[in-house]
Amino acid sequence: MKDRVKIVFDRKGTAKKTGVGKVELQVYLTWTQRKWVTVGTAAPDEWEVVAQNRNILAKMKHYEEVIRAMEMFNEEMTIENFNKHVLVSETSTKPEESHLFNGNDLRQSFVEYCREALAKEDLAKNSVKDHNVVLNAVEASGILKTFADLTPANVIAFDAWLHRQNNKTDYTIYGYHKKVHKYTRQLWRLQMISSDPYEHVKFPKGCNKERIPLIEEELIKLREAKLTGHLDNARDLFIFMAYTGLAFCDMKEFDYSTMTEEHDDYIYIDGSRMKTGSKFFTPILGPAMEVLKKYNYKLHVTSNQKINDYCDIVRERLGITKKVTCHIGRHTFATLMLSYGIPMEQVQRMLGHKNITTTQIYGKILKANIEKHVTDKLANLK
Repeated sequence: MKDRVKIVFDRKGTAKKTGVGKVELQVYLTWTQRKWVTVGTAAPDEWEVVAQNRNILAKMKHYEEVIRAMEMFNEEMTIENFNKHVLVSETSTKPEESHLFNGNDLRQSFVEYCREALAKEDLAKNSVKDHNVVLNAVEASGILKTFADLTPANVIAFDAWLHRQNNKTDYTIYGYHKKVHKYTRQLWRLQMISSDPYEHVKFPKGCNKERIPLIEEELIKLREAKLTGHLDNARDLFIFMAYTGLAFCDMKEFDYSTMTEEHDDYIYIDGSRMKTGSKFFTPILGPAMEVLKKYNYKLHVTSNQKINDYCDIVRERLGITKKVTCHIGRHTFATLMLSYGIPMEQVQRMLGHKNITTTQIYGKILKANIEKHVTDKLANLK
């Protein structure tokens, strides 16, 4: 016998154009009496997972029970009769319980829940900061205020709000959604909301901006430049990062007296990354040591943004076309080490990468740079 209720995906074939299609319940009463109820949207490779959502399965079971009841009482199998039964059952919930799901109050603050959950997580200091930036954005948007607001439509509205700020790339916004999704998934698994809204929507991941490291000639030009004041300090901090591999947040916490040790005529920094908590062990190369001596081993660290702004002025003065930022300093160190033949595993340890695949990105950058130089410099050789 034909299934009375079944799940259908992309019935109208829109997924090829838009990337997502409707997930629907097909209610079969008779050959001429069929009804489709939209229960979500999904990408072609995700719809089967979406279809296993507990809320959808519960609705499917309910529709089957309605049809069985109609058959038992020999009712005419029409959409009109079916709708009447569904309407009665869906409106029979007591008004005073309409804000409840599985005994949980859907009026609870979503952001407060997230902050409480975040406080219980064992995350590095910088990761906690990143999460709070996202939660501040959720709060500022005023869209995902309560558990009841956690719907696909509101998640899409939040995405539109993030884009309207005009200060974030698609890649950054995708990262925001990833952090919010962690908590909506958690609520769903705890059966505190009926479904995870992110299971019904899909956002483009975007691309991270390409970061091109400096080569030694550019580093030397920076080191030898005669500068004063804020420009001088910012340049020195960049040089320190480029010759130690420290990220800005790790440089800010750097303490020479407690975080260094000497081995074979080199001073090494032994620490843990603020962002991930992973350990790193990296040498303080000559130019970085000169910076430390200049400031009596205590760096004058301002904000990340100010360093980047001042370095941008220096870059323009010196005719360097590449970006000169704190993160470029770390990239530069990685490619510099690889170009001098330091094994990938040791560079991974220096940078404090948990996974070597992250370090391998720098190997690809280095290879691309070599290919570009061969193309530019050796094109006329036969």
